[in-house]
Amino acid sequence: MISQIIKRLLAVIPHLLIVTIVLFFLIHLLPGNAATMILGDSSSSIDQLQQLESQMGFDQPVHIQYLQWLKNILLGDLGTSYLTGYPVANRIAERLPVTLELISLSILLAILIGIPIGIICAVKRNSAIDYFFSTILTVGIAMPAFWAGMLLIIVFAINLNILPASGYVPFSQNPLMNLKHMILPVVATSISLMSTIARQTRSAMLDVLGQDFIMTAHSKGMKWRKIYYKHALNNALIPIITSISIQISTMIGGSVVVEAVFILPGMGKSMIDAIFQRDYPIVMGEALVIAILIVVLYLFVDIIYAVVDPRISYNQKK
Repeated sequence: MISQIIKRLLAVIPHLLIVTIVLFFLIHLLPGNAATMILGDSSSSIDQLQQLESQMGFDQPVHIQYLQWLKNILLGDLGTSYLTGYPVANRIAERLPVTLELISLSILLAILIGIPIGIICAVKRNSAIDYFFSTILTVGIAMPAFWAGMLLIIVFAINLNILPASGYVPFSQNPLMNLKHMILPVVATSISLMSTIARQTRSAMLDVLGQDFIMTAHSKGMKWRKIYYKHALNNALIPIITSISIQISTMIGGSVVVEAVFILPGMGKSMIDAIFQRDYPIVMGEALVIAILIVVLYLFVDIIYAVVDPRISYNQKK
């Protein structure tokens, strides 16, 4: 297992390299750069602008700039912010816990609510309950995270005034206030994943419930709770886990926007601010960390596959 994990980690290196190349060249296609942001357009001369661009290395071809950035990354240097001079590694260390909390709580909420709803819809197939939840789930899948966030703010923060619309309190300082500030962002981030999990759970459960061993269990008088939750759900977990793994990158992308909507001091909001400021080291450093995070989550899903289904083995012998 360990050797296979190492092989998978090595296999993703080319993918990470391609992601950084594409992102680096794309952000350099945007008009302006950090030098124009620092000097502005009205109070600076062309000579001052060219001098500052030369100091920042913008006078070099883009591929040379990328190779220099890649060299620094391999040496463990993520660079410093063009605008503040603050190390990118320190900024990531400050922002990453917020993003990890948002993502982990969103995945947990989506699983805890999505799977039971899917089971209920499968058990109550073609009933009023099934039609009701199916309609809600369809809306949830189609609803973008930022739109869900704004609706939640309007309802629960503005109209009802029971939850904060923005801000963040670290869990270490005040756990209760931390959870209170995270409720709306977590719900907004998890809605799409939750709906997808519920739909996939319903489909997988219906497929399993029609098999012979379920009928045999019924005929033997086994309690329905044991049939549904132990036998049927266990056999339906593989497609459910597959659905979760497919939605991981989409959910993380949605969390980036949700952080901006709720003004959470995570890497998503930091990256969006850095893009507008043309602060390339921050954009590249945080994008690299997010890409690595996605890879780690996919690897974790692969491990869960082997745990849930013993037939899956990563130690294949030739």
